[in-house]
Amino acid sequence: MGQYYNDARDALASVKDLPVGKLAKRVVLTDNEVTRVSYFEFEQGDNTGWHKHALNYCSLYLTDATLFHTRIDGSQFSSSHVPQEFKIHPVGVEHNVRSESPHVVKLLEIEFKT
Repeated sequence: MGQYYNDARDALASVKDLPVGKLAKRVVLTDNEVTRVSYFEFEQGDNTGWHKHALNYCSLYLTDATLFHTRIDGSQFSSSHVPQEFKIHPVGVEHNVRSESPHVVKLLEIEFKT
């Protein structure tokens, strides 16, 4: 998931007006010299917490998902995803992501260290 701005994953360390609600469940499945693979479960309204992606990464959606993204520059947008969708994301993104789906959203995030 990249680097969080604090251990609680709930706000930027230097900006107090960017609160985040309940955090999604995250389990790191593997973390070695090549990749880090994390499994996420988002209940409706769950957030990732503010973080920056320092590595190239991708997401594999295991369920339908409607997500609301807020970037550090203040831009916001929604995205919709289907099961087995594979999405490549750019390195350097700083954001918080919140689930707007009425069901539990499940996905894998794969970060590439090499």
